Amino acid sequence: MDYGALAHEIVENVGGKENIASLTHCATRLRFKLKDEGKADEAKVKATKGVITVIRNGGQFQVVIGNEVAKVYDEAVKITGIDGGSVDDDGEDADKPVDKDSLKVKGKALDVLIDLITHTITPMLPALIGSGMILACLMICTQAGLFTQDSGTYKVFYAIYTAVFSFMPVYLAYPAAKRFKCNPYIAVAVALTMVSTSVYTAATSDAGLYFLGCRIVMPGGGYGSAIIPTLVTIYFLSWVERFCNKFIHPVARNILTPLIELLVTVPLMFLVFGPIFSVLESGIGNAYTWLHDASSILTGFILGGAWQILVIFGLHWGIVPLNQVNLALYGRNTIAAIIGPSKWAQAGACLGVALKTKKADLKELSLSACFTAIFSISEPAVYGVTLKYKRPFYIATVASAICGAICGAANSAALGGGPVGILSFPLFIGEGFVAFVVAMVLAFVIAFVGTLLFGYSDEMAAEMGE
Repeated sequence: MDYGALAHEIVENVGGKENIASLTHCATRLRFKLKDEGKADEAKVKATKGVITVIRNGGQFQVVIGNEVAKVYDEAVKITGIDGGSVDDDGEDADKPVDKDSLKVKGKALDVLIDLITHTITPMLPALIGSGMILACLMICTQAGLFTQDSGTYKVFYAIYTAVFSFMPVYLAYPAAKRFKCNPYIAVAVALTMVSTSVYTAATSDAGLYFLGCRIVMPGGGYGSAIIPTLVTIYFLSWVERFCNKFIHPVARNILTPLIELLVTVPLMFLVFGPIFSVLESGIGNAYTWLHDASSILTGFILGGAWQILVIFGLHWGIVPLNQVNLALYGRNTIAAIIGPSKWAQAGACLGVALKTKKADLKELSLSACFTAIFSISEPAVYGVTLKYKRPFYIATVASAICGAICGAANSAALGGGPVGILSFPLFIGEGFVAFVVAMVLAFVIAFVGTLLFGYSDEMAAEMGE
């Protein structure tokens, strides 16, 4: 594939680089924020060879590419000069201020929430995936007796996992600061203070830790896995910075602004934002746990069946942070187990289409999407194959619901972070592990057989105009 040509055609059809306010990407999608969505020709973008589909959601014009999205993104950056949400003003427009309103998402609160999550958590995904797979490999090695948890080898590799999942505020702070338009390095300094071991040790000691006479109250595991408190704190930091830049004379601004930001934000984080929003975060996690405990089968059935539907509309980002909340609160995450079979159901449906079709290009796409879903990325399968022909998607959804209920009934859960795919099975070793494996395989088989028998034929596709 000529990634440069593909990127050029996409940029032209979204209204040209002048119409792009920001550009980022996730595992499978280019995420444009356009100044005027009316200038984008959605039909032409969809028809571009190499594009799977287009989604408008969360204030974004999302172009689904698949696994090669990073290469297309790099070419798009070269064409537009826009990288990771920052606008590069050159030439005659260099002195013109950036219209920050064009970078904001206007509309429903859910759209704003999804936009915030995708801009802050999405950049972290490579680190989350890599460290999650490190933990999976460690669990394989310890189960196989290659080394023990007391060995130096284990401790060095485990430090990679903890470097991510015990310091989440640091990873969140930088993209959050970019999103809220404040100094990212000041934000990182605040985040590093949040995860300070000396503060945590003193605050949780019998004597306690007091700041200006007020005791600092820490959540049980500290702020190492805090998501909501971090985002709220950095948002507040952005307001402090704007206040300072407005009222402090330029002569003293470079010195006084960072000083005031740190002096004001850090104490308020420990005394106000942290305690309040940690309770809120825990409440969200406890609410899900209550629902799961009340009817784990029903929870598994609904969430398992609905997951890929949520992915289609981008609504799954509203649930993604809950994975980390569960891990932080309970050390295990049942959501990962419940949604896991939905990926293999899509893979099974794609394999069914591949074996039924006589179209060489569809066979190639379906097989590629099948293997991609097995390794955890289901969007190429959904957008490129199953949703396009409808019946395979419906069959996969039923399989996902049934197998999600199995995982819910068995209380299956991941013990670490990371994507759910064939390489991450060791993360689920423990209670409900066998049921999880059975559910994953069964989801694949049900969707495969169902699609093979009832879900697809070239004649059906012809009737749909494909």
